[in-house]
Amino acid sequence: MKKLLILFLAIVIFVVTVSLLFYKEKEPIKIGFVGALTGKYSVLGNAMVNGVLLAFEEANYEVNGRKIDIVFKDDKQDEDLNKNIINEFLANDIKIIIGNVTSSMSKVTMSIINNYDDMFMISASSASNEFSGKDDNFFRVHVANNAQRFDSFTNYVINNGFKRVYGIYDPYNATYAKDYLINFEKSLVSKGEKPLLSYSKTNSNLDFLVDDIRKKNPDLIIICANSVDSARVIQYIRLKGLKTQVASAEWARTPSFIENAGKAAEGVIFNIDYDENSASPSYKEFVHNYKRKYDISPSMYASKAYEIGKILLEVLEKGDETQIKRNLLLQKEFEGVQDKILFDEYGDVIRSYYNFKVKNGEFVKVDE
Repeated sequence: MKKLLILFLAIVIFVVTVSLLFYKEKEPIKIGFVGALTGKYSVLGNAMVNGVLLAFEEANYEVNGRKIDIVFKDDKQDEDLNKNIINEFLANDIKIIIGNVTSSMSKVTMSIINNYDDMFMISASSASNEFSGKDDNFFRVHVANNAQRFDSFTNYVINNGFKRVYGIYDPYNATYAKDYLINFEKSLVSKGEKPLLSYSKTNSNLDFLVDDIRKKNPDLIIICANSVDSARVIQYIRLKGLKTQVASAEWARTPSFIENAGKAAEGVIFNIDYDENSASPSYKEFVHNYKRKYDISPSMYASKAYEIGKILLEVLEKGDETQIKRNLLLQKEFEGVQDKILFDEYGDVIRSYYNFKVKNGEFVKVDE
């Protein structure tokens, strides 16, 4: 009788354990998206949402028999709100975070998630070099703003005879924007060129800004700001009769930049790792599917968010959400929509960069 009772209890324990394991396997995989979905930074955020949704929709929001639930949150570029969102994700056992749109907000998120070994964060746009070379829980598909990243850009600047460069950046995302100018300058100086003439801000009085540009007489102005502010500054510069060549960071390279800047967009130079005229079959398929779903062409940030979705799906096939970092580093190389995505040991990537110029309202690739 005693043996039968022990056998019965053993069977019950086995059944309960198997049931719990089965239940756990069938629990949905929770993914949190945090970024600017309203305000002037929302051009990036909403494009990223579109890219993420398309990637998971193509997989029917499922991997290894588990459904994927995505929670979207608007950080409104507000530090306290962002902290509350991340703590809410933690309370709801969300282990994977896609975000943020800006490096300044990503820095806030990382201050929390890096305290948890089982958390993982990946970004489509946060490029500050401040995050590079660190063994933490942050990865990205966007290249960091290190001096080497600017090689093709500064070669173009030097080869075209631009010697006096005037910098302007968005102070509300200085973690990225000022960092961009700093590393652009490092690349220039490493090649024997002079430092930037100025580190001016987009929120400066524009009349004072124009006067300062006239006084310092640059032959190139480089702006690192969102598409709205970049367009506003460039329009005002042109309105005041300044014909100085303008270059812009990839942050502003969206369809809305040309819409907002109008004729003032003509001739603006961009250096980015994205070509909307790429002949890559996977890119063409992505564009076709994106246009069919949203009735607009994808931006670089929609493309990179889509890549994030595909990478997460591939890695989740190899293990659960607590093993993302480990399994991603074991594989390291993934197919992007235009090129290979190769992660280093710190979650940074290497990608090819190209120079473009706005001609007749379109981004046209130009020779170095």
